[in-house]
Amino acid sequence: MCRMFFKCSLKPFFINYTILKQFIATCHWRYFRNYDIFGHHGLGWGFAYLSENNKELVIKRDINPIYHADWESLTKIKTRFLLVHARKTLPWKRKFENVHPINIGEKYLITHNGIIKNFPEKNLNNNKLSRIYRETSLDTRKYICSISDQIQKGKDLKSGLEFIFNEIEIGAGANAFVFNSQICNVITNHNTNFNGRHHTLFISRNNNEVIVSTTPLTKNAKEIPNYSLIQINLANLDMNFTKLNF
Repeated sequence: MCRMFFKCSLKPFFINYTILKQFIATCHWRYFRNYDIFGHHGLGWGFAYLSENNKELVIKRDINPIYHADWESLTKIKTRFLLVHARKTLPWKRKFENVHPINIGEKYLITHNGIIKNFPEKNLNNNKLSRIYRETSLDTRKYICSISDQIQKGKDLKSGLEFIFNEIEIGAGANAFVFNSQICNVITNHNTNFNGRHHTLFISRNNNEVIVSTTPLTKNAKEIPNYSLIQINLANLDMNFTKLNF
């Protein structure tokens, strides 16, 4: 399972070094040695943050393991929204173009935690989306193509996700951050198995900031219920929680 987190705040911040170091520790094999024979989340990492004018997303990707790369530079970025993803996959599937965040030039970008099986073979309404959907082997890219297709058909995100989840088969999970410069949507849909605790997402909030992560990074972090959609307005941190029904 991949590792990911984001922090958003009403005021610009420098990410806390302790929190960042704690997150990166979860990407190393020592954290997973009791759970996962592959261990390392070392097949690329990426991040996104809001620019100083709060209008544009800056996206960076690196094929190196996050725990060997220049991740300390993240502590020098001042922003109101910072999202980080460390990829885990089979070593022979290591490709720079599949490092998250995944951007197909539509309304939303995506980072994904889990495995999705059996996307249906079909043509999407938009020719560009349909081509990407057919040609990619990455489940995350098919996922955001499917979401974009539903939005272009006039559906809201909730109903679009419910339609998609009735079409696909969940392997480990379809947990995701689906985001742009205005909003970050937190999606949970995951299976429970022997390693199920690492398929969940956690959220903590105070008056000024929100943190969502694949492992608890603060003492007050709470597990997000499965089959949830949380929509967070990055301008004012207003949150809308919805139960997904499918």
